[in-house]
Amino acid sequence: MDDLSNAELRALLAERDATIRAQQQTIDELQQLVKALANEVALLKRSLFGRRRERFDDPRQGSLFDAQWIGSEAETPEEEASGVDDLADEEGEQRAPRRRRGRLVFPDALPRKEQVYPLQEEDLPEHLRGREGIRRFRKKVREYLEVTPAELYVVEEYVEVVAADNEDATETEMVTAPRPPRLLDCYAGPSLLASLAVERFADYLPFYREEERLARLGVTIPRSTIARWMIGLAEPLMPLIELMRQAVLSSAVACVDETSVKLLEPGLARAATAYLWTLVGDAAHPYTTFYFTEDRSRAGPEQFLANFSGVLVSDAYVCYESLQAQWSAKQRWACCHAHARRKFEELHYLGATRDTATALGYFQRLFAVEDQARSMADDERHAVRQEHSQPVLAEFKAWLDQRLATLRPKHPLRSAIQYMTKRWESFARFLDSGAIPLENNAAERAIKMPVIGKKNHLFFASPRGGEAAMVFYTLTGTCRRLHIDPQAYLHDVFATLPRLHGDEVLTLLPDRWIAAHPQHRLQIRIDQAQRRANRKRAARAHRRRALARQPRSSSG
Repeated sequence: MDDLSNAELRALLAERDATIRAQQQTIDELQQLVKALANEVALLKRSLFGRRRERFDDPRQGSLFDAQWIGSEAETPEEEASGVDDLADEEGEQRAPRRRRGRLVFPDALPRKEQVYPLQEEDLPEHLRGREGIRRFRKKVREYLEVTPAELYVVEEYVEVVAADNEDATETEMVTAPRPPRLLDCYAGPSLLASLAVERFADYLPFYREEERLARLGVTIPRSTIARWMIGLAEPLMPLIELMRQAVLSSAVACVDETSVKLLEPGLARAATAYLWTLVGDAAHPYTTFYFTEDRSRAGPEQFLANFSGVLVSDAYVCYESLQAQWSAKQRWACCHAHARRKFEELHYLGATRDTATALGYFQRLFAVEDQARSMADDERHAVRQEHSQPVLAEFKAWLDQRLATLRPKHPLRSAIQYMTKRWESFARFLDSGAIPLENNAAERAIKMPVIGKKNHLFFASPRGGEAAMVFYTLTGTCRRLHIDPQAYLHDVFATLPRLHGDEVLTLLPDRWIAAHPQHRLQIRIDQAQRRANRKRAARAHRRRALARQPRSSSG
């Protein structure tokens, strides 16, 4: 060191300091990467093993916001009828709601068989054996259900033929009775085809399990044959599907979502990623339609949304956002607040802060208004939103802008805030009309059908298979939405559609069909949905009342 000059020493020290700074920068970057990966692992583990619900219950929330109600604090008639009592006793402790179950009454329409157990002579006491004047009668002690397994049967078709000889018996004229047209020329009848379609697209059974089920019934039908039947049925069903699509495109408000599916590439031992899209119509056009594309590019929704004129509700996928540039004034975009809330909820799960609690509190207030206005007409809901939601949303926007101005560039909260502020006009769109939902749950529920199904059947073997799937998901998805028995509906469609012409096909639209066949409405699904909604509404009302009883802090 004595041989070094001051200049050389200063250069070495500067080089050492630069090396330390570079190493520290690398350490900081690696620490940020480790933290980001740890957060991804935590969220992935929660999605795989943890709860999926995004309920936000912060004990500090009573000091942050005032609870609000629309109308009185009394429970609604639906809550009283739901069988859910106030979930807290006088001391405020939580207790489970009472469960009220009555004895199941079997419908009279079910066929009945009698099982009689006679009293044998040796079972009688000795003093009653052989005694005259004993009265015998039967006492009904119970009822229970049994099942007859499904069975296949063969229908042998015959046509009547009339043969007439001419006068000199040199020629014979023959007249054959006409046969009704078939939707698909194969050795399966409409009821079997409907059963296979329902099992595959409503009950999510893959074709190989259907093959096994049929084998247990005594007939072996290869899965490849079943797949060909489904593809063959899709083409003649397209006129009905197009009618449903046109109706959905006429909706004032429609919800859209998509999910990836695996598509086998011909000649290659690998699968590409294709997509199924769902477009859900409003209450006036109650159809759930599906589309299939071989990629996730904008060309898909750009094509099937070309004739749409209304408000499109979706997440903030850039594909939907980019469509706005070419839309007319009649086409508008509304963003889903549930997706925006999820951004803050994930940060709150990874590390709760006052900022994440405050953001989730704003969402809680917006969704509370929606919950209380859910059963209202669109005009009434619009008025309620203007009175209650609009001030909350304005306050939320001011808070987001204020926090965005103070956060450092790489703060994790900044991305969640910018997700909303960059699209604020679309997030505020629900204030324009009571018919625009705050969230995209309708499409989320519809897309669950292929999401659940692809866990069983894994992939489509060809693009034609994907196009056939979108046809059957459209029919079974709409049946689910309207609580229709899909087996009865598809059976009638397969049997009737070949004989219809022109506008007669309109009678097979699911909403019109169920109006003409009310006996095939699944009332159990309607009752279950109503009870579930009542329980949720009662629980939310309880949480609001509990929130209002919390003591206020001076910082509130």
